[in-house]
Amino acid sequence: MLRIKRFLPLVLLVGCNEHGRTPDPWGAPITGGTITVTRDGSRAIVSDPDRDRLLAVDLASGTVAGELALQPGDQPGRVIEDSAGRIQVALRHGGALLTLDGSLNIIARRAVCPEPRGLAYDASADTVHIACAGGELVTYAAAGGDLPVRQIRLDRDLRDVIVSGTQLIVTRFRTAEILTLDANGAVINRTFPPTVPRFDSGSFGGLPPEGGDGQTGTINAAASVAWRTIAMPDGRLVMSHQRKVKTKLDSEQPGGYGGDCGGGPVEDAVTVIAPGLAPQAVAQIGNGALPVDIAASPAGDKLAVVVAGSKSVKVVPSSALALPDEDKCEPPPPPCDDPNAPTTPDGRGDCDDDDDDDEDRLGAPTSVAFTPTGDLVIFYPEAPALVVRAAAGPLATRIDLTGDRGIDAGRAVFHTQTRIGLACASCHPEGRDDGLVWDFAQFGTRRTQSLAGHILQRAPYHWAGDEASLPVLMDDVFAQRMSGGILSDEQKRALGPWLDRVPAPVVTATADADTIARGKAVFESPEAACVSCHNGELMSNKQLVNVGTGGTFKVPSLLGLADRAPFMHTGCAPTLAARFTSACGGGDAHGVTSTLTAQQVSDLVAYLESL
Repeated sequence: MLRIKRFLPLVLLVGCNEHGRTPDPWGAPITGGTITVTRDGSRAIVSDPDRDRLLAVDLASGTVAGELALQPGDQPGRVIEDSAGRIQVALRHGGALLTLDGSLNIIARRAVCPEPRGLAYDASADTVHIACAGGELVTYAAAGGDLPVRQIRLDRDLRDVIVSGTQLIVTRFRTAEILTLDANGAVINRTFPPTVPRFDSGSFGGLPPEGGDGQTGTINAAASVAWRTIAMPDGRLVMSHQRKVKTKLDSEQPGGYGGDCGGGPVEDAVTVIAPGLAPQAVAQIGNGALPVDIAASPAGDKLAVVVAGSKSVKVVPSSALALPDEDKCEPPPPPCDDPNAPTTPDGRGDCDDDDDDDEDRLGAPTSVAFTPTGDLVIFYPEAPALVVRAAAGPLATRIDLTGDRGIDAGRAVFHTQTRIGLACASCHPEGRDDGLVWDFAQFGTRRTQSLAGHILQRAPYHWAGDEASLPVLMDDVFAQRMSGGILSDEQKRALGPWLDRVPAPVVTATADADTIARGKAVFESPEAACVSCHNGELMSNKQLVNVGTGGTFKVPSLLGLADRAPFMHTGCAPTLAARFTSACGGGDAHGVTSTLTAQQVSDLVAYLESL
């Protein structure tokens, strides 16, 4: 029997403190995939990015056996164990690979890149591969050593890396692209999860017409946001990701982002990548927002998917990977802290099926891992706690971790799905953007904007500056368009300060210093007139201007620009260089650039990519 103290739903706990003000913001954007279980099954190693620490948890005794406080802002992410029992951790904001012994004593801390994300251990060479947001793929000796064994530059926005024989498989986050590298590090194949047919009746959903052929309104749903990719024991890869479903959104209709059957513009998805075969879309497992982590049992007979938006963990037999993907017209289940949440005693694990088991009151789970015996370990950072579900039967145990409960109304709202299965983080994963362009019934195409980097200084919001403040935006977008319901004043006040803690990406400059300096000179020259709009701390005057794209739009910040392709409000520029074409507001409507030489444009792009 799982013994868990009863908690009120998170949104009810968050409000003003005893001094009458909103508590200080807590926690980082959810990334998923931050725990591992040692090969002998004795310990769970927990990366806790919200508290900048690592924990070693004894699973037999249910106690914290070790804790390592990291530097403020390190935000530990992926964590793995190598064949010697060393623990390897990617410090996402610390920009380093941290190597420790089994007791969490530091062996080495090695600078890797501004934002390391994926980790993989290569037993054949005793090395660790690190995939970075800036496109770096860096390899270090697992035991230590100041210099990397190898450094390769790939496309930006790398996510996970997996050793597959002599090859490496590397995924990209927002596009869900899958890169295969040979032993020399050359890209020998590029592919994507397949698009799938989905019914779409127009601006805000609907049902297929009765008696029709079922194809009217059919669209291709495209893969995006690859949260986590893992290897199965049989060598297949499984990706937990999202898909863009709808073709058109309605900004005026209540529930305009949803549909009659509850479907929003984003759905969770699972793709299987078998060696030598094309990726295959299979049946959905999560049925909810933010499928941030996935794990396979050692025997390969079970899969567990963390659905952070519904605060649930779904467990299915791996035979589900043989089921075809289907276009289902059904609403996602409510979050587990909703009194109407379903229970599933059949073991699929939507929510707990025992009245004494208040696992759903622990907040949103973020990470899962199986023990060698098939028990499932789930990390709930808000509690903070681990929950261990036994491989056989309904038995589960809770392990309370050290530290105070994490409470933040803004963070909770940002990651909680609405009744159409959509969370703010669905389109703004990790507080940034999905890189997608959406078609709106009222005003045409708009590219998702990143929320990272000084959000409180960037009002008014949206490309057209039509949302005066974040509370106004939440009333319009979250409550109405996303069918999220009315938020409290405390919740609306909390979102801005929490989001303001999400920094703009620290990009990796790919050009040399001289090229960047020449580009900066072009940018700051009176002739180019770039600084007339892009100035100040944000490199934006926040004014509405017409740059030759058919209307007036707010000048965006240029901080972290290199990581925000495609560019412009319609996404018309797949690269920064393409922005300088006449079809994308180039010429002299968007700065005075028609007289720039090809070399000056190249230098200018190099400078912009360094910001």
